[in-house]
Amino acid sequence: MSPVWLKKSILSLGGKPELKKMIASGKDIRASQNRILQEIINRGKETVFGREHNLASATTIEKYRASVPVHSFKDLSPYIDRMQQGETDVLFPGKPLLYNTTSGTTDKPKLVPVSEYEFKTILTSLSRAWLYKCLYDNPSIWNGVNLSLVGSPVEGHVADGTPYGSVSGLTYKHVPGVLKSLYSVPYPIMTITDYMKKYYGMLRFALQQNVTYIVSANPTSLIKIHQVIMDNYEYLVRDIRDGKLRSDVLESIDPSERDEVESSLHPAPARAAELEKLMHDHGKSLMPRHYWPQLVCVNTWTQGNCALVIPKLDGYYPESTIIREFGYFASEARAVTLENDWQSSLLPAYAYHFEFIPESERESNNPAIRNAWELEAGKRYFILFSTLSGLYRYDINDVIEVTGFYNQAPLFRFMYKGQGITNLTGEKLSEEQVILAVNRVSRELAMPVEFFTMACDENNMTYTLFAEFSNAASERKSRDYCAAIDRTLIEINPEWKAKRGSQRLAPLSLRRLPVNSYEILKEKLRERNMVRESQYKVTHLRKQPLFLTLFDEMASNRQK
Repeated sequence: MSPVWLKKSILSLGGKPELKKMIASGKDIRASQNRILQEIINRGKETVFGREHNLASATTIEKYRASVPVHSFKDLSPYIDRMQQGETDVLFPGKPLLYNTTSGTTDKPKLVPVSEYEFKTILTSLSRAWLYKCLYDNPSIWNGVNLSLVGSPVEGHVADGTPYGSVSGLTYKHVPGVLKSLYSVPYPIMTITDYMKKYYGMLRFALQQNVTYIVSANPTSLIKIHQVIMDNYEYLVRDIRDGKLRSDVLESIDPSERDEVESSLHPAPARAAELEKLMHDHGKSLMPRHYWPQLVCVNTWTQGNCALVIPKLDGYYPESTIIREFGYFASEARAVTLENDWQSSLLPAYAYHFEFIPESERESNNPAIRNAWELEAGKRYFILFSTLSGLYRYDINDVIEVTGFYNQAPLFRFMYKGQGITNLTGEKLSEEQVILAVNRVSRELAMPVEFFTMACDENNMTYTLFAEFSNAASERKSRDYCAAIDRTLIEINPEWKAKRGSQRLAPLSLRRLPVNSYEILKEKLRERNMVRESQYKVTHLRKQPLFLTLFDEMASNRQK
């Protein structure tokens, strides 16, 4: 095992310059944005897309906008399809290193191309800066190891043989050998495709060790790993005591990579005895704070929909554990938080070219496009970006709010997906309003919910709230709850009030979901290859017919 001082030196050599680069790019954000835009244009001008859009003549941001319209993923799909068939130089020079799989909030997973150039120059830079700063701010992390929940870098292959999977998994795979002892789980475990076997394998190694740092973008996964530990505690402890790994988990790993896993296994009877005593002392009240008492920091999403999950972690960890905002992280681009107490991400002006559409102008035929240096604190925008992986003026449909500035670089937080607005009769109901109403009524009526989604039925012009209550609720209380939600939406949404008053919008209805409904839904979506475990984002306002069907099935099954 490499000494701590050597690990610190290597991470400092790799991360400190990247952090300085990020900070420096915000001191003259106009120059930084112009520089990355020109690099994107120069690398793309001789591609299929570049020639079709005359990128060679796009010498200014104004000319770039004139040549290149705003693109959705659907707009870029024909180019990506050609790349998957093996054609080169389509969106960027050469072929993708891999396709990053994103959960796809409206249909099926999207395969986002990642160029080798961007992976090496941008994604690696951002990862090094992020990790270095987190370790710098929390030096006692070095007393143990980390548990990072990442996807597999290879989940399959497109037609020409290029893999698709997780960029975070690829980064994990390429951790320098001298730093591998910082990680509690051997890389091959991350390649297991069966989620329950993967979780078991991860926790077989992590539970044996002193975990001081957890990285999980989605906080629901934090709840899941504790559940898996509790459900498999006896078997995990047995494997730790005997220095083994459950045979079906080991057999799920490619034979060529099993040696790395088996060489990491060793009997730990003392740790097994310690774990057995913890279960004896605490029983069902056992928490991560008991088996990982030196946990320093948990990096996870705390904004947007995930803000509803964070309170469920109360009591999970030692009082001193820091819940650090993970930062803006999408399959197409990412940003970084720089302090433990930051709730915002720093716009990486050197990494991507950004444009912004004021939220109020989203439906305009000619919306005002803002540059990164033209934003205002407290205002909300749809974010667009151009990347070195061939996403040109890409509209990810994310609403962000500018919270301030660091030098000249905007600080921002993710608010919600733009799709989180429904409009049957002009009510313009937002996901944020649904969340606010449910939170308020749940507190007022003392009826907490474990999971909920408002479903918009466009065929019948109605809304149904599907909810799993934490405690038993009578039919009368359920009706009272539904009526209170409706009244609250009337209070906070003038258009809802008008449409309900004119009876253009029917009264809200409520259907109760079964216990563990979130996991049931996620499993149904996984069966349809629509989500990945680590990326699935809870959405509390839906209008897709498929989801209405799924929720109806779940509610009906509860009543049987």
